[in-house]
Amino acid sequence: MKAIVYILISSILLLGIPAKSGAESVLPKEHTSFKNVKVREVKGRFTVTGQARVSSGSFYYMVEDGHRVLLPETLLKVNKEAPAWTEFSIILPELKRRNGKLYLNLYERDEGDGKIIHSYLVVLPYK
Repeated sequence: MKAIVYILISSILLLGIPAKSGAESVLPKEHTSFKNVKVREVKGRFTVTGQARVSSGSFYYMVEDGHRVLLPETLLKVNKEAPAWTEFSIILPELKRRNGKLYLNLYERDEGDGKIIHSYLVVLPYK
């Protein structure tokens, strides 16, 4: 009888009842298309560098403040297509902000329907 109870309890534990542990850590997943993205600001102009792994050898970017588009969609071609990672660098023009944060959105467009995919949002530093 004890063996049956032990087997039932073991089976229940193995079937997915989460273990209670305060020491678990969840690591963020690597982004599909962008990594090591860094932003530098010099006198109101931003330089963005990083690595891209994009299927068509290009990606898009735009800048907004959460309400208005300050820099419209721009295409950037890179040296390599996925699955290889390739370096990229973007020098943004001086952007007029009213108040608050600016957001740079890096993304690809689906080759079939043109929808935005693999969006990567970067908050531009505000001084």
